[in-house]
Amino acid sequence: MHRRTIAVATTAAAFSTVLAVAALAAPTAGAAQDDSATKFVNIDVNHNFDYTVGVAATQKRVFSVSATVSDPSGVKSVSYELWHGESRAKADGLMVGNSQCVKINEMTSVCEALLTADPSVNLRSNALAGVWTITPVAVDGAGNTTRGEGAYLARIKRQTYMSQTVATPQQVKKGANLTVKAQMNVAGWEQRKNVPLIGHQVLLQYRKGTTGPFVTLKKLKTDRNGWATATVKATADGAYRYDFAGTSLTTATTGWADYIDVK
Repeated sequence: MHRRTIAVATTAAAFSTVLAVAALAAPTAGAAQDDSATKFVNIDVNHNFDYTVGVAATQKRVFSVSATVSDPSGVKSVSYELWHGESRAKADGLMVGNSQCVKINEMTSVCEALLTADPSVNLRSNALAGVWTITPVAVDGAGNTTRGEGAYLARIKRQTYMSQTVATPQQVKKGANLTVKAQMNVAGWEQRKNVPLIGHQVLLQYRKGTTGPFVTLKKLKTDRNGWATATVKATADGAYRYDFAGTSLTTATTGWADYIDVK
């Protein structure tokens, strides 16, 4: 999930989110460009937790991005740009996070920014789900700016939700039919509410008794209202649930199981 450039060496798992809350000033627009002296290493996103960050329809999420930054003339400030699109020049989403730096020695600092993914501020379009690029930008002690172009990839996903699985009838004769239903929803950043997840594959799973692993009985797709509905034969007491593996744009989720008595 990461790309190397002259200015940046990437070593951590990739990340996903947006806008910043921190302390130091971002590089000024007129600063001289110097792409050879400053080096970025040990880029860490969200303290190496899963780089995919799901964001609910009306909630914001705060995460961190940090790097070890070095320059022969020292490090004055560091910021992190996050952009979405085919290129930085054509980005349809852009956020900047300014970092706080802790000096390790005269040439090296560790700089961390807190980033906020907020559907009411910077994730107003569902199309912004997917891959974002993180570009670190540093100003050295002499006022030169180094930009680690296209250095690091992140992924922001829309949060998904699975309703309680419902199997009916609750008490059923062996060999009779059971109807098993659950509804899938996904964060609608544009709508500012959760909306049905339509036409996505889910797995109907079953566990005999009260212990042991769930096994997959059927694969099916959600309907236009987000519902998954399947009919199965009742064979023994056990629990039914639906599982969604997620996609490159949506998080994975598993619904609560419903236990059925078979007579």
